[in-house]
Order: sequence, then C-alpha cells, then structure tokens
Amino acid sequence: MTPVSQANANPAAAVRAVLSAPDDQLNYGRAKLALDQIIDPSIDAEATLAEVDRLAESATTIAGPRAADGVKLSALQRVIYEGGAWNGNRPFGYDHSDPLGQNVRNKLLSTYLRTRRGNCVSMPILFLLVGDRMGLNLSLSTAPLHVFVRYTAPTGRVMNIEAANGGHPTRDLWYREIMPMSDRAIESGLYLRTLTKREAIAHMATTVMEFLMTEQRFQEAIDVAEVILQNFPRDGYTMAKLGTAYAGLMRIEFVQRYPNPALIPDDMRGRYVMLAQRNQQAFQSAEALGWEPMQ
Repeated sequence: MTPVSQANANPAAAVRAVLSAPDDQLNYGRAKLALDQIIDPSIDAEATLAEVDRLAESATTIAGPRAADGVKLSALQRVIYEGGAWNGNRPFGYDHSDPLGQNVRNKLLSTYLRTRRGNCVSMPILFLLVGDRMGLNLSLSTAPLHVFVRYTAPTGRVMNIEAANGGHPTRDLWYREIMPMSDRAIESGLYLRTLTKREAIAHMATTVMEFLMTEQRFQEAIDVAEVILQNFPRDGYTMAKLGTAYAGLMRIEFVQRYPNPALIPDDMRGRYVMLAQRNQQAFQSAEALGWEPMQ
C-alpha cells in the first residue's frame, strides 16, 4: 500500500496504486481506507477495519452457522440500523444536516463509524464492507448523485439495497421516480448497473477528487479523475467533475486575470483554448452516456 505521506503528496499516484492490483486481489475495505487517508492521513486504517470486522462478526453470530444469504442480510441490517451490544447501542443513521455529503470529510468511513451519521456514500460503503466480510455477494450501483448497494444471489437474482434508508430492498422504478434519469442513461450503463469491484473502488475515489476541488487543487483533481476513468470509463459523475475542474483552472489562470478573452497574451492563448476544449469534451462525454445536470 502506498505510504500515507506519499499519497497525500501525489493523490493521483496513490489512487493509481490502489487500483494497480489484479482484479482478484482488490479489497474493498483496504482500498477505501487507503483512499480516505489521502484526504486525512491521520486515519488509523487498521483500527477502522477492525471495527468493520467486529460488526461483521456480530452479524455472523446473529445469523448463525451455515446461514442462508437472506438470514445474513437480515442480521447485517440489524447490526447497522438497530441499537444493541453489537454497535454499542449506537445505531447508524442518515445525517440530515449534510445528506449529500457536501462536507467531503463526512464521506470518510472513519467519520461515519465515529459519528454514526452518514450519507449516500458512507452508508452504502459500510454496508458493502461488512457484508463482504460475511461472504455476501455485494457491490455498488449508482443513480444521479447517489450510490446504493447491489446484492446478487447464488441464483443470479439481483436486488437493490438502499443503505441510506435502513438497508431495505428497493426497486429500480423507485430510483427512476425520485431521481429522474433518461432511458439512454440506463441503456448506456451509466445508472442502475451492478459495478465490478474495480469500478466500485474507482468510484470511491471520487471523494478524493471532490476533496482536491474544494481546495482548488484543480490539476491534481484532473489527474485523479483520469485515473478513475481509466478504471471506470462509464463514470459520468467523474466526467462532469473533470469538466468542472478544467473550468476551475480556466478561472484561476485566465478569467480572474483577463476578464475579456481578447486580453489573453498570444503565447498563452493555446493553453486557454486547450482548457476550454477539454472542459467541453468532458461534459460531452458525460452527456453521450445520458448524464444530465441536476436541476
């Protein structure tokens, strides 16, 4: 794993290192903690993973030996959302003060474990990590500005699990009703598709990209976005953020200095045109998949 100091100094290299493992060696928990440490190097990854393990052990004990998946899922739901000895009588719930995780640090796993209040990023990731420890076939899926859990049964049946609403099963239709998305977005695989482990971990790295953008480290955010898209080419959210990061560079390098583009010196005009083109290309790529800006 990339040393934390190096990860903080070169976020794109750290994200690339997380995703450099072969598919069969990717690990949801260690990947999530390595990504979170880019944002907060003080995070104790081993202690955080140990807490996830304790929840998984409690759920496994509740489910009993050789339990069927349905029983395991019920036990998993219980240890996360119901108060008891398994969670110190502090059940996990939705953070109504920051439901979309506008404060990027609220998307960190360690924050969710400490505060017991999460959002549509931290909540599905904890559900995924604990369930994965229990041997359940779980992954992530996406909707506009939303992440949820996908369970695949041994029979191949697929079920959505809404971790931000008590871990209950949820139909695709419900997501389409409350988070409008076009038929094109479904057909292209932009939304409501079970992500591979590599894609899911790459999407977890969007939090790193968001963190860099809040600090106006736009070039570093661009570099991270490119790594994400190399591993998850249909991540429309990252494409849109990539376009926004290019716009951020344009604002800092040109708009703030030259309110009128005609004032841009000739030797800098190529750079301006390149940034403008990449900004447009990023949004066009997202729109080609059916991405639409949220109103």
